[in-house]
Amino acid sequence: PDEEKLAEAVRHNYGPFSSWEVELSYPEYPDVSTRLWYARGKWRQEWRYGEQAKGLGVGGSVVASCATEGFPLSPMLLWMVSNPVDAWRSWGVDMETRNFGFCNGQPCLMLGAEPGDETSPAVRLNNESMAPILIRYTVDETLYSVHFDEYKTFAGYEVPQSVSVTIGGDQVLQMQVKWIAANKADDPSLYAMDAFDATPCLSPPLPFVLLRDHFHYPTAP
Repeated sequence: PDEEKLAEAVRHNYGPFSSWEVELSYPEYPDVSTRLWYARGKWRQEWRYGEQAKGLGVGGSVVASCATEGFPLSPMLLWMVSNPVDAWRSWGVDMETRNFGFCNGQPCLMLGAEPGDETSPAVRLNNESMAPILIRYTVDETLYSVHFDEYKTFAGYEVPQSVSVTIGGDQVLQMQVKWIAANKADDPSLYAMDAFDATPCLSPPLPFVLLRDHFHYPTAP
């Protein structure tokens, strides 16, 4: 499909899915979990590890948090952003390079990189649902790859149950995703700055610090 038809297909399948709530767990760090709310680019995170650390943001920017040394971005924020085709292009994906191939043994649409090219910014989508399987990009000459896997149907949408993050060629984090709600996370109070309690809190242990210090949201090249 050309870019216009691709954008139409993604909007058709996921356009109505404007907000969601998930709980993220980390197999290597069983004592830590994250609750994440997302609505049209705005997000809220609450990290739980006995105590709680929370933050608000928009896209790749943190706008408020209780952690004095900074707050991490979640790789789940890349999964299905507002206007995804425009976003992918802005992240450096060459939308003129389009191929069909196989991803994890299933037919997929490969955007931005020819088969065998493992370094160029790229997006790979399920050939039928248009669900992201891979988003790959570069920030400050470091290659980031976020894989979305183990899809299942939730509230009529195909959603991932597993996310893995690779930074600089090495896998650094695996996450499991429990879906809580679809199109029920758009309460403005969740994301309101004036209602946010910014009382300083302790930073949780890994993987909070790992994501805070090493995971970066894609930016325009």
